[in-house]
Amino acid sequence: MAYGRNKWNRSNSSAQGQGRMRAEFSGTVPLIRHSVSTLDQGASAITLADGKAMALPLVVYYGTSAETSPGSGISESASISKDSRVNHVTCNLSITQSDTTKPNQCYVGIISTSFSEGALSTAMMTSNFADLIAMSNEDTGLMNLYSGPETLTYKSWSQSAVLRHNIRGFMRNTYTLYSGRPALLNTVLRVPPKCKRGQFGMGYWLVVMNDSAAVQGETSSGSGTDINLAMSTFFKEIPATSTAQT
Repeated sequence: MAYGRNKWNRSNSSAQGQGRMRAEFSGTVPLIRHSVSTLDQGASAITLADGKAMALPLVVYYGTSAETSPGSGISESASISKDSRVNHVTCNLSITQSDTTKPNQCYVGIISTSFSEGALSTAMMTSNFADLIAMSNEDTGLMNLYSGPETLTYKSWSQSAVLRHNIRGFMRNTYTLYSGRPALLNTVLRVPPKCKRGQFGMGYWLVVMNDSAAVQGETSSGSGTDINLAMSTFFKEIPATSTAQT
């Protein structure tokens, strides 16, 4: 399955700045290659209960590229440094059932923020994003990579124009899991223009929601079975360059 449309415009290829997949440099600037996995977060998989949703980081401004060693050009984090640039993210997501005897209903969407959306009050982060994302430092504009599972159902999302505006894609990315059949997403996501640079309040997340109670014949949200999430991503970060003044 694929999320959205992924067209490559050859006329703009020279402006992308990241080079071919095996490129090590963008011009004279060395690239930082980010290979990120939920396995690196200390768990074999992320378990998501019924009636819950979670935002998984694709690219997030956290003020550091988190290289495995200084100058290595390799990172296992979705965080990037200030003014760094990212154009595309390769994403491989799998959603599996914890109980294969019952069907699960799950949804996949996107959250993207820039300064005006990330720098919100705590109350507005709740009303606009259902607390799925949060700011780590209000003075420097750093965003949390992971904020953990939060309560959210398709009904509550669809009833809120604000949530539908800020968490996009649930309606067209609906998946029913049954008999152990997984949902798989393997695609290249184009980073939205407002998220291409590491700056105050910038973040780009993939959101997964488990809303399985109704499809399992349960009368109350939270009574359905869990799903398991595993995601790996890859992207090339172009660090910012300083221009000497003469």
